[in-house]
Amino acid sequence: MTFPIRSAGDGDVAFILDAWKKSYEGAPAVRGADREHYRIEMTRAIRRLCDRGEVRVATAPDDPDHLLGFAAFTIADDGAELHYVYVKREFRGMGIARALLSELNVTRYTFVSPTARPPKGWRFTPRFTI
Repeated sequence: MTFPIRSAGDGDVAFILDAWKKSYEGAPAVRGADREHYRIEMTRAIRRLCDRGEVRVATAPDDPDHLLGFAAFTIADDGAELHYVYVKREFRGMGIARALLSELNVTRYTFVSPTARPPKGWRFTPRFTI
């Protein structure tokens, strides 16, 4: 099955912020933190990364407003710096993340989910940079 990929629009921001923040809420670095402070600071950090880079979303084939996943990255002269990839649980394993990244020459990773499994042949070095 082919999933349409497009640039994220203003209507996609709420989904992107929600999914990205929720994936880190249970991470060891966040446990014990004030939840409201975490949400405010994480929202600020994610918006900053998205404003500096690009976000592509994968949609359902029959509904361009139904988001299945997204990838946030920055394009540099020596390749793309991947900040985050997310695919809804029920659509994982269908090649959506691969499709989101297929046009990119990813050379660096900066902001990776603590629960992500790297694709075969990739090595993630999670770190937080803004």
